[in-house]
Amino acid sequence: MLRGIIIAVIVGTAAMGVLYFGGPIILSKTVTDPLQHALDQIQAGLTYDKFVNMVDSQRNAIIDKMPQKTIDLMMDEAKKFPTTVSESMQEMISKISSNTQSVIFSKQGEFVGLGHEAKGKAEIISVGKIAFLRFENFEVTNGPDLHVYMTSDGNVTSGIDLGKLKGSKGDQNYALNGIDIKTYHVVVIYSQPFHVYFAEAKLS
Repeated sequence: MLRGIIIAVIVGTAAMGVLYFGGPIILSKTVTDPLQHALDQIQAGLTYDKFVNMVDSQRNAIIDKMPQKTIDLMMDEAKKFPTTVSESMQEMISKISSNTQSVIFSKQGEFVGLGHEAKGKAEIISVGKIAFLRFENFEVTNGPDLHVYMTSDGNVTSGIDLGKLKGSKGDQNYALNGIDIKTYHVVVIYSQPFHVYFAEAKLS
C-alpha cells in the first residue's frame, strides 16, 4: 500500500513537471512604431494626424526640427491611407448656374507623376462666364496635406492655391473664381508642409 502511494506521488509530480515545462512561454515584447517614435523625439505626444491638422506656423516650427528620415516616414505613412471622393460634373454646374447655359470644355490635359504615381484627366469647364476645374478618373499617391494649384509654368510660388486636394482618388471639382485660365494652365498637386511636387497636368 505504501509503495502504491509513493508511485502515485512520483507520477503526479512528473505530470506537473510536464505541464510546467511543456506549457507555452509568453514573452512580453514592445513593438515601437518608427514614425511615432521619431515624432515623440521632436515633440512628446505628437502624431501624424495632429501634425497635418496644425496651423502653418506650428507645423513649420516642427518641420524645422525634422530630419529627412522622419519626413520620409511621414510620406510613407500618408501612402497607406488613400482618400476617395466622387463628385459629378452636374453637381458643380448646378451650384454655379441656375439657368440653362451651354457647357464648354475649353482645356484639358493628362496628369503625370512627379516622383510619385499619378493618372487621370484634368479639364476646365465653363458655364457662361464661370469656369471650374474638374478631375476625372484621377488618382495620385497620397501625401501629407496635398493641395491643388493653378500655375502658369508648374511653379507653385507664383501659382494660385485652390485649397486642399479633396481626395487622392476619384472625380472632383474646384471653383476657378477670378482666375485667368489663359494664364494659369498647369495644374499641380503639391504637399504643402514639405514643399514636394506630386503631379501636374498641362492643359491645352
